[in-house]
Amino acid sequence: MTEIYRVSSPSNIAFLKYWGKKDPLLQWPASDSLSMSLNTLATKTTAYIHDAADHLFQFQGESLTRDHKSFHKVFKHLDYLSQTHGFTEKLAFSSSNSFPTGAGVASSASGLSALTLSAIACWTHSASFDELEKNGFSREHIAHLSRIGSGSAGRSLFGGYVHWQAGTHADKQKIIPLYSASHWNLHDTVALFSHDEKSKSSTAAHSDAWSSPLFSPRIAGAPERLQAMLKALYHRDMASLGPLLETEALDMHAVMMTTRPPQHYLTTESTEFLAAFRRARQDGVFEAYFTIDAGPNIHIIHEASQTPALHNWLKEFYPNLSLLSDKVGEGPSLERGMI
Repeated sequence: MTEIYRVSSPSNIAFLKYWGKKDPLLQWPASDSLSMSLNTLATKTTAYIHDAADHLFQFQGESLTRDHKSFHKVFKHLDYLSQTHGFTEKLAFSSSNSFPTGAGVASSASGLSALTLSAIACWTHSASFDELEKNGFSREHIAHLSRIGSGSAGRSLFGGYVHWQAGTHADKQKIIPLYSASHWNLHDTVALFSHDEKSKSSTAAHSDAWSSPLFSPRIAGAPERLQAMLKALYHRDMASLGPLLETEALDMHAVMMTTRPPQHYLTTESTEFLAAFRRARQDGVFEAYFTIDAGPNIHIIHEASQTPALHNWLKEFYPNLSLLSDKVGEGPSLERGMI
């Protein structure tokens, strides 16, 4: 019999965006970020120790190797974990997403957090977060290890609402859970304008941010936007939070479109949708607001009471549009089994 460790780790949607790095190697962000961990939009990963010369990684049923262009960071991260903590056993993984990979639904956040958590649990034979902590790996420590693999992955180690503090130096970063999911039952309806992977990955695009003339003003204004969002989140004030979400998302995309070379993630369809969406809200059809990560797909943030009106509008005017429906979640899960 072989121990197997099963992890489900959520994607997260950033309210205050993580874009641009002060130090790419140490994953030191240019500014703070604030996010909501999701519930069912997640990566499920299983891991077990196996006797082989290298790690095995299977994604969505396909076996992948170190030289795969989209998954080389998986093996690089496993090497980092092994070398920094003295783990020598090779692991076999099977992983899958409940949403399209690389299309702006933070697949690297859920994927690298699930990979890190399952690997550490397997290497330390830990069946729970309590056992992990007893073995020297607190949730905070695992979050920071996940962050090395993909910056936003650190936020996915916690449920509810999470603040990633950039700190005054790379080693002063903190990832802090602010509120549990029960604080505010916000929902996220994702309008999928593309199921394809992005033309340029977020990792590659981060380094271009500094070339935009809009980036320095963006960083200078980040503390004020953070405080405004924290206040709205504390008071569960959608009328205040919503416009902040939209301004923040468009501000980030303005930076992307003015880098050298420029990067356009939004499509004509998604841009036209945003205009129609805002008109419908102004007409009183629903109270909901959009945010957008690095991709063409639109995240619509709303309270549960707005779901029927929002979804009816989407079905009436965009009947062929694929939707993903989720809400704030409690964070990752971990269990041990036998095969």
